[in-house]
Amino acid sequence: MATKRFASLTADEIEKKKMLINSKETIKSNQKAARLLKAYLKATDEDEQFEEYNSGKLNEVLGHFYMNARKQDGEHYKATSFENTRHALNRHLHGVPYSRKIDIIKDPEFCDANECFKAALAELKRLGKGSVDHHPVINETDRMKLYESIIMIPDAPEALLNKVQFDIRLYFCRRSQENMHGMTKSTFKVLNDPKTGLKYVAKCEDELTKNHRGNDRESTSGVMPEFPGSPYCPVVSGG
Repeated sequence: MATKRFASLTADEIEKKKMLINSKETIKSNQKAARLLKAYLKATDEDEQFEEYNSGKLNEVLGHFYMNARKQDGEHYKATSFENTRHALNRHLHGVPYSRKIDIIKDPEFCDANECFKAALAELKRLGKGSVDHHPVINETDRMKLYESIIMIPDAPEALLNKVQFDIRLYFCRRSQENMHGMTKSTFKVLNDPKTGLKYVAKCEDELTKNHRGNDRESTSGVMPEFPGSPYCPVVSGG
């Protein structure tokens, strides 16, 4: 029997593929933002099904929401969380089953709401809510404690696996474990630095970024350097 050139996906199969555009973390973020807006609408005696609002109604509601959004304890959100919420709401409206052909960030119909957003964001920055809390870098002393511990000694297979996993996260994973589930040996390649003669590991496959999974790619997030003579050299461990 001849193989069909074209697939014959059902409507359900197409919808399932659409859902895979976003990562699980992104979907959770979208749902969290939607719950927050619904909670606000409930508190203000509005219809909670904002996904069905027309653009005019949604513009009005979003403007008030941006100005009045607070955490459960009544405190203001940090600017980054506030911005993430707006992007998550936009993705939520675009996603299945709603598939709204609107953009609450770019469309002129939402100009008033976005002016409110800018005003609220400026207020957050005046209140000192504009800073970003970065996780501290693992210093060399703490890293050696991990390498020398029983869970990462390179002589034992399971411990060596732990070490390789740790090295990959340390040098290549910008967002914790995201995208790591799809990494294989073919994701990486060992190269030589012509200036130093040392080896290093780099990614040879690009990955979908978190917020632009449909059309944006990043070729690499770093390199894993060789440490000649060290029993904990990540290039040797992963080889």
